[in-house]
Amino acid sequence: MCFTLILSAPISLNPCPIYFPFTNQRNFPIFRREGGKAIRLLKNRDFIFILAICLGLGSGQLAQGIKWAVLPALAVIMTVSTLGIPGSLFKNPRAMLRPVAMGILMSFIVQGGLLIGLGQWLVSDKTLWTGIVLVASVPPAVAIIPFTGLLKGNTTFSLIATIGGYLSGLVITPLICLAILGASLIHPAKILLILAELVIAPIILSRILAYKGVDTAILPYKGLITNWGFFVVIYTIIGLNRTVFFKDPVFILPVIIICFIGTFVLGAFIEIICHSLKVEKPLRISINLLGTQKNAGTAAGIGLVLFGKTAALPAAVFTIFMIVYFISLGLRQQWQRKKKLTI
Repeated sequence: MCFTLILSAPISLNPCPIYFPFTNQRNFPIFRREGGKAIRLLKNRDFIFILAICLGLGSGQLAQGIKWAVLPALAVIMTVSTLGIPGSLFKNPRAMLRPVAMGILMSFIVQGGLLIGLGQWLVSDKTLWTGIVLVASVPPAVAIIPFTGLLKGNTTFSLIATIGGYLSGLVITPLICLAILGASLIHPAKILLILAELVIAPIILSRILAYKGVDTAILPYKGLITNWGFFVVIYTIIGLNRTVFFKDPVFILPVIIICFIGTFVLGAFIEIICHSLKVEKPLRISINLLGTQKNAGTAAGIGLVLFGKTAALPAAVFTIFMIVYFISLGLRQQWQRKKKLTI
C-alpha cells in the first residue's frame, strides 16, 4: 500500500528544500555566535602570531617541509602591504625627506647599531653572530604600517619612512653585511637578488595590480593575507629551531638578552626622548615602531637560504619579542583609555 502511494505520487523535477534542525542557526543562535567568534579569532593578528609561535615551539615538524614557502610568503606580504600606497605619494620628493631620514636613522643607525654592538659583546658563535648582523642590517618591518594604524600613530609618516627604508635597504643592507662579515662570508650579489625578490618585484607587482584595477578585489582581504603569510614565516622559522629553544636554552640566552634590549628597553628610551622633546603622540608612536620593529622575516629568509637554520634563529627570537612588544603597546593604550574614563 505504501509503495503504491509512493509510486503513484506525481514526480517533481524541482528539488524540495531539506531542513536539518541541528544546523538551523535560528533554532540554535549559539552556533551563530560561536561561529562568528571563531571567524573573528582567525582574523585576529595577535591570535595568529601567538598561534604560530606556539605551534612552532610545540609541533614544528612540518617546518622542514615548508621552509621553501618562506620567501614566497614574504613576497606576497610585501605585495599586498604596498597595494594601498597611492601613486601621488611619490610626486613630492621633498615632503618625503624627513620621514625617510627618520626611518634610516631609527632602523639602521639606532636599532641596527645597538644590535651589532650588543652582538659583538655577547655572542661568540659565528653563525649566531651572522644572524644578528642580518637582523641589524634589514629594513624596518612591513608590519609597521598596519601597526601604526592600530595604535593611532602617524600612518602617512610611517608609510613613507618604511618604503624609504626598504628602498635604501637595497644599498645599506649589503653594505653593512659586507663591512662587518667580510667578502669571504657574505656575497652581496646574493643578498641583492633576495632583496630584489622581496622588495623590488613585490612593489612593481603591486603597481601593476593597482593599474589593472585588481587591487580593489584584494584589498578587503589584505589583513587576512598578511597575517596568515606571517603565520607561515613565523611558524617555519621557529619550528626549524625548536630543538634549540628546549635542549640548549643557554645557547640562545645572549640572543634573548639582545632582542629584549632591542625592543622593550630601546622602545622605553625612544619614548622618554620623544616625550622630553615634546613630540606629538601620533608621531611618537611612529618613531617608536620604526626604532623597534625590524623586518625579521627578510633576515630569516636570507639567513635560511645562505647560511642555514641557525643563522635564522636570531630573527625567530626577535620576531617573538617584536610581537610581544607590539601587543604590550596595544594593551597599555587600552589601559590608559580605561583609566581616563574612570577619572
